[in-house]
Amino acid sequence: MFRFRSFRTRLTVFFVGLLLAVQVAAFVIVDFANSHFARQQINSELEVDARVFGRLLASRTAQSVQAARLLSGDFAFKTAYASGDQKTLLSALQNHQTRIKAGVMVLLSLDEEEIASTQRRPPGAPEIDFSAIIEAADDSDEEEAAMVMLLDGRPYQIVLVPLLAPLPVAWIGVGFVLDDDFVRALKDLTLAHVSLLRRAGGGWRIEASTLAQPDELAASLGGGRRPGQSFLLHMAGRDSVTLMQPLDDEGVLQVVLQRPLAAALAPYHRLRLALLALTALAFVASLLGASAIARGVSRPVQQLVTATRRVQKGLYDGAVAVDRDDEIGELAGAFNRMTQGLAERDRVRDMLGKVVDPAVAEQLLSKELELGGEEREVSILFSDIRDFTGLGESQSPAELLDLLNRYLTHMTGVIEAQGGVVDKYIGDAIMALFGAPLDHGDDAQRAVRAALGMARELTLLNDELADLGLPRIAAGMGINTGVVVAGNMGSARRLNYTVIGDGVNLASRIEGLTRFYDVPLIVGESTAAAAPEFSYRELDLVRVKGRREPVRIFEPLQPGSFKAEDLERYHQALACYRARDWQRADQIFAALVAAEPACPVHALYRRRIAEFMASPPGEDWDGVEVFSEK
Repeated sequence: MFRFRSFRTRLTVFFVGLLLAVQVAAFVIVDFANSHFARQQINSELEVDARVFGRLLASRTAQSVQAARLLSGDFAFKTAYASGDQKTLLSALQNHQTRIKAGVMVLLSLDEEEIASTQRRPPGAPEIDFSAIIEAADDSDEEEAAMVMLLDGRPYQIVLVPLLAPLPVAWIGVGFVLDDDFVRALKDLTLAHVSLLRRAGGGWRIEASTLAQPDELAASLGGGRRPGQSFLLHMAGRDSVTLMQPLDDEGVLQVVLQRPLAAALAPYHRLRLALLALTALAFVASLLGASAIARGVSRPVQQLVTATRRVQKGLYDGAVAVDRDDEIGELAGAFNRMTQGLAERDRVRDMLGKVVDPAVAEQLLSKELELGGEEREVSILFSDIRDFTGLGESQSPAELLDLLNRYLTHMTGVIEAQGGVVDKYIGDAIMALFGAPLDHGDDAQRAVRAALGMARELTLLNDELADLGLPRIAAGMGINTGVVVAGNMGSARRLNYTVIGDGVNLASRIEGLTRFYDVPLIVGESTAAAAPEFSYRELDLVRVKGRREPVRIFEPLQPGSFKAEDLERYHQALACYRARDWQRADQIFAALVAAEPACPVHALYRRRIAEFMASPPGEDWDGVEVFSEK
């Protein structure tokens, strides 16, 4: 459960929260009621608009029927029909159409065939089907009918009356097009947007509309709309209450009436603003009142909170004034003592982080300090400056120390960038751990990557030393991966986090072999197997001092430093060497020396082969090179 620890905050939140809860509830209720009432009002207005639309159609129907009856009772028109003169009939229809301002006039036979029509259609166009309206007129007692129909793809209001002579001999049809003028006139009466739509395929086509962008209406309308039921439609960035009514029995033609919701909600929006202003004023008044009441009690606590925040940022220089004898005064005194203890702890942590690796320092500070350790698989890296004694003879002690610190700083940066931990500096040597105290899962790869990076960094450092007139530095590095014991070792009064085991000794021996093979980096067989992403050149099978079992040693290659075909030939020569095929091995090594004269390993094997060819080894020779010195 969420709780406010500050009394001032609890008091303020209670009063302000209670006020806000009441105001928000009232606001939500009023807003819902207003929105609901606005929808109901618009729905009522749209229903009235629909009735006005129906009455307008009925009025035009009555006028059309009256106009058609005039023509039906005209003696001259009956005489023209009896004569069968098409031109006279068409002329009479056109004159009557002009007089009543109709859109179309048509004369149909009782067999539903078109006798004459003022509707101009292209040659070969199919005749319009009037069967539905004729059937409706036959079923009517007055033998008259009215219907909205499509004539040549446009909606018309058509009325049909019989031509009496004195019995019905033909049908007279009068039609008025339902176009933009018609919907604009309806909008002037209803103040609602009016659109006439025709179903086309799976969508709608606009026939007439008062909207500025009617195509958006056709795109927004989907299926499932029931006639006579209003719905909310989002168009042109605003919501409109929409009502659809069919104009024909099939629902092909629809009239759409729309009123914007924002217009109906405008008065309620003003009321909403007034409520918001009232709520804001009440909120400010409650906030000021509650704060004034709680300030006298909470001010000392607030000072303590401010000091705590400074401590969180690592600033311990601000003591809290202790000017009272109550519980708050006791708390302030305890806080000041705690701050002094934290400052002392950080000072120790900072000093320890400069003496040992920060990861080791964190390990020591986070656990109970005790002697002992645990078995872990660790990759150990040893690095040593070659001919450091010679450097000491050519430099003063201060210059030598500065050079050594410069070198160690560069190398340490590369090690730590790969997640390694510098276990110790042994004069000019570095012992680094990958996998203790932190296990990354790919520590062998990190160790090899760090060693290759140290070699590149040493090249850059030597360029820098050359510019300063200082001697160049050469270093050898060795890596071995194995299970060792990692933990705190030493005495009960003085501890050192390190690793011990055969794997550590082997890493040191491997580093010493870099002088013999004259290469900057050598790794043991276990490291090469645990870091297969690198390219290696197998150097030899050796037995170092202190170990009975031989170990294969490898040289990780810098990317692009060795051609693939040369590396393959090298390993072929090494295989011939171990198979005692001295002549073949010497031929391949000679070719490699010619291709890479500066490589000391090729020359080393040629010297060995020359000795073996002069004095072959015994039958028990196993290709192992024995080193009896460190």
